[in-house]
Amino acid sequence: MFQIVILSVLVGSALTAQGTKWKYGETDKVHKIYGPKDWGKVSKYCDGSAQSPINIETRSVENDGSLKALRFLAENRYGRVSGVLENNGHAPTLAIDKPRGTSTLTGGPLGNSVYKLQQLHIHFGCKNNKGSEHTVNGKAFSGELHLVHYNTKYGDFKTAVDKRDGLAVIGVFLQGDDDDDDSSYSLKIISGATRYIRKAGSKKPIRAIYLNNLVPHLRDLSEFYSYKGSLTTPPCYQSVKWIVLKRPIRASEYVLRAFRSLLNDEEQPMCDNFRPTLPLNSRSVSQSDDDRLFN
Repeated sequence: MFQIVILSVLVGSALTAQGTKWKYGETDKVHKIYGPKDWGKVSKYCDGSAQSPINIETRSVENDGSLKALRFLAENRYGRVSGVLENNGHAPTLAIDKPRGTSTLTGGPLGNSVYKLQQLHIHFGCKNNKGSEHTVNGKAFSGELHLVHYNTKYGDFKTAVDKRDGLAVIGVFLQGDDDDDDSSYSLKIISGATRYIRKAGSKKPIRAIYLNNLVPHLRDLSEFYSYKGSLTTPPCYQSVKWIVLKRPIRASEYVLRAFRSLLNDEEQPMCDNFRPTLPLNSRSVSQSDDDRLFN
C-alpha cells in the first residue's frame, strides 16, 4: 500500500520578492529561475533559522496536553466551502470564497486567536515514495495538503501573512491506495477538476467540497504535532504555526494520476513540487498526546 501526505496551502508566486522567479528542483542558471537551495535570492526570509518543512523525530517530540483544546469550527453543516481551483504553476490551489462559507481554528497552540481558512493546496510526488514536504522519522509520503488560515485580528490574509502570529496551517497525511474508489468524495471533486486546469494559469470554479469529508479528523483535533515555522514557498515568512495531523486520509491511484497530469510554468510535469526539509535548529515540536503513531 502506497503512502501519501496531504497538508493545507501554497501562498503563490505573487508574494515573491520583486517578481524573481522560483521553481522546485535545481536552479536554472541560464534563465535565473531559482530552486529551493537558492530561494534566499528570491526572498531573504528563505534563509531564516525557523524554516519549514521539517523532519519530525517522534522520539524528540514534547507532550503538551493543552494542545487538545484546539478547535475547528465550520460556518455551515459539514464544512461546505466553494471557490476557484487554480493551477498557479506550483500547485493546484483552491481559493476559498469566504462569503459563501469558510471555517475557523482557535484554541490549543493558537491561544485565544481566531484563524480563518483562506485556501488549500496540494504537494505531490511523481512517484509514491516522495512528494510530501514534512517527513516523519525520515519517511516521506506521496503528497501533502495544506489548509492555510490567517489570524483574523489582522483583517485579511495579505495583512497577516508576514506577521509573527499571522498564519496557521493544518497538515494532513494522505495514504495512497490501489483501489481507485478509496478516496473521499471531496478529494475526488478536486482531482476531477484538474482536467480543466492542466496548464499554468488556468482556473475552474468548484461549487462545493466538504471539509469534514475531505479531512474527517477536523471534527476531533486530538492527535497532531505542532511547531513554529514558515511558509514553504517564497517569500518564506516565518509566520506559521504548523498543525500536522498524525492520522492520514486515503488517496487512490486515480486521484494521484489526476494531480500528476498537471503542468508547471515551464510546461513540465508539476509533480515533485515539494521543498526539502530544513533544520529544526533551536525549535521544539509538541504533540497533543503521547500516542506516537509513527514509532
